[in-house]
Formats: sequence, structure tokens, C-alpha cells
Amino acid sequence: MTDLTKVKEWLDKADAVIVTAGNGMAKEEGLDILSEEGFDDQFGKIADKYDVHTIGDALDKKFDTWSEQWSFWSELVNEYSLEYEPSETMLALKKLLKDKQYFIATSTFGHFFENAGFNENRIFNAFGDWTRMQCSSGINHGQKDDRPVVKKFLQAIKDGNVSDDLVPKCEDCDSPMELHMPLNANFFPDTDANTRFRWFLTGNEDKNVVVLELGVDETSPQLLDPMVKLVEQFANWHYVAADLADEDMPDDLKKRAVGFATDSHNMLMSLAK
Repeated sequence: MTDLTKVKEWLDKADAVIVTAGNGMAKEEGLDILSEEGFDDQFGKIADKYDVHTIGDALDKKFDTWSEQWSFWSELVNEYSLEYEPSETMLALKKLLKDKQYFIATSTFGHFFENAGFNENRIFNAFGDWTRMQCSSGINHGQKDDRPVVKKFLQAIKDGNVSDDLVPKCEDCDSPMELHMPLNANFFPDTDANTRFRWFLTGNEDKNVVVLELGVDETSPQLLDPMVKLVEQFANWHYVAADLADEDMPDDLKKRAVGFATDSHNMLMSLAK
């Protein structure tokens, strides 16, 4: 039996599928935060002023003004989330999960799965979601949808009248709002979504479960090592990884794990056929 046939059988018999998605999946959806390609051309002023040459480096940088910060953030959110169209990779995943109980835990923060039509109550954005914003004070005053703010900034950029008046403020303390991402020590994870994820895991301990790992790497170990340990613990669970190879799997998982040693696109397209 080939690995592909074996995994298709596991998925067919699965009572639930747990998807973990990291940077590899984000790249499939068009967002490569570590790539220098095209950054300086698109954000030349930012690149020169702050000596940043990737999206990741720019997200880590504190800009001189909040209006400058929000102008940059707005262009990112617009390009990669507001204008997002699901890739054929994402559509293949939707096909695989059709009629399945599923939960998605992701570090991609680009709102891809929500935009692709997956159930928002079945998604845990471990590294936040940049279509939402939080108070920058360091006190958890909750989250707000930042897409109306993004649209205002985009229009102001177009009209050449960006001002500090456009910077969103916290309704509780009037501090500037920032992206709901781990940009600094102020990040507050979505505890409600995390709780829903944990209940989903608990509710499927004794069922047939497939963990489908899509491009999770060392930047998000909390989506890799704990999931492997859960599969080791529960005899009816299986682990399927896009970018890992079979030899990367723990010895006691060899019969219940498959590593395709490829990317998320090639694996999902093969499984969805």
C-alpha cells in the first residue's frame, strides 16, 4: 500500500481532522514574511528609513509615528487579506474537509482560512490575526475589527492626506490600537478560540483522528511538538506532514505517521484527487 493510499484511507475513516498550518501554508497563500523579493520596490521609503527588507523585519520594527505604522500595516492587510483569493491549495483542503469535523490551529495570522469560508469557530489563530487590533497599552481591553481602519488609511494614502487623526484609539483608555499579533510583549492570545480548540482535542481523544500538518516549522513549535505527543498518546490518531519525511517521525509513530517531504500544495493536491 502506498503512503498516499494509506493516508486517503485514514482520512476517509477519520471522525475528525486537526489541521496545523504554519509559514509553509502562508507561502502557498501568497504571504512569505521572510522573503526580500519585491519588498524594497514596494516599500522603498520604509526599507531605506528603517533598514528593513522583509515583511517580518518591518513588522518587528517600531516606526516613528503611529500614522506611519498604520499606513504600512494597512497596505499589508489590504494586499494579503482584503484582496485575498483562495489558492488551489486552499480549495483542495476545503474539499478534503468537506463533511468532516475539523479544527484549524494556525500561526499564519493572515485571515486566510476565514476568508476561504472555513468555520470561524473552528479556527485558532495562535499568533493572532492582523485583520483585528488590540490596545497598545499592555492591558487587555479586547479586540476590534481593524478592516474599517485599514480602508480609511488606504483612501488617505491615495488622497495624500494621512494624519494622526486616523490612528484608531482604545475605547477604554485612549491608547493607540495596534495589530493583534505578537509584535511585542503586549500580545494577548485569543483565549476563547484556544479553549474551543482544547475542548475539540479532548472530545476526540478516543476517536479516529488525523492531524494534517501544513508547513509548520521551527517558528511555531507549539503547533508541532505538542501535536506529535498527542498522536503518540492516542492509539487511534494519525499524523500526516507535508514537509517532514518519514524518517523525521518518532520511532513509535512509524506505523501511524506519514511524511511526504514536499510542500503543502503538492500533498493536498494529491490527497484531494
